[in-house]
Amino acid sequence: MRHLYIGLILFILAIVLLALPDQIEGPVVIPISPGHALSVLDTVAMVPLLCGTVFMQLFLWRRRTVLIEKFTRNVPIGILVTFAGGFGLGLLVASAFSLFFWWWVIGAGLLLVVFFVVLRIMAK
Repeated sequence: MRHLYIGLILFILAIVLLALPDQIEGPVVIPISPGHALSVLDTVAMVPLLCGTVFMQLFLWRRRTVLIEKFTRNVPIGILVTFAGGFGLGLLVASAFSLFFWWWVIGAGLLLVVFFVVLRIMAK
C-alpha cells in the first residue's frame, strides 16, 4: 500500500503544478501543435507525474492477481474497463492534433474513471 500512497501524493503534486496559472508557466520548451506546447512548468510537472505513475504501476503489478480474479469472474466488466481505458488514452493523444481542443477532457476523464475503478478493485 505504500507504493499506492506515494504514487497518489506525487500524482496530486503534478496536477497542482499543471493547474498553476499561465503567467508562471515560463517559455515554450517543445511546441506540439497550434495551441499546444510544453512549457517549463509543464516539463517540471512531468517528473512527479511520471514518478507517481511508476509507483502506482508497481502497486498494480504486485496485486495483479486480484484484478485477474475479478475480471475472470466478470468478463464484460473487464472488457468495458479495458476498452474505456484505451479509448480515453486515444482521445487524450488525439486531442493534441485535432481542431476540437476539448477532447483531452473526455479522454482524461475516461482514464481517471478507469484508473480509480481499478484502484478500488485492487485496494480491497
